[in-house]
Amino acid sequence: MRRILVVDDEPDVAELMRLFLGLLGYEADIFPSCEESLKAVGEKRYWAVFCDYMMPKITGDLLYREVKALDSALAGRFVLITGAMLDEHLESFLQSERVKVISKPFNLGEIKKTLAEMEAV
Repeated sequence: MRRILVVDDEPDVAELMRLFLGLLGYEADIFPSCEESLKAVGEKRYWAVFCDYMMPKITGDLLYREVKALDSALAGRFVLITGAMLDEHLESFLQSERVKVISKPFNLGEIKKTLAEMEAV
């Protein structure tokens, strides 16, 4: 079973992701902060990451850069979940990195489609 890291400071969103991923046959670990999740990346083998962009202290783009330094294959399956689609910093980041983005409020069909795309690579 493939393990997915879910990082979101909103407990309801993180739990919804965990439950849905479980229904799709994935095992998910959820963390409320980028700092805690980064430690987990060093300790466990993850297949993909779903991370909220607007996180306290460390934003999702900074977590992506840390993950990329540790595991470039995992960085290739990094997905940002955000409601900040008009954020200039985010736009600049997305122009420089090839990271998938899912807008909040997200549709669970989008999660399923994103996973299917990652599985096909």
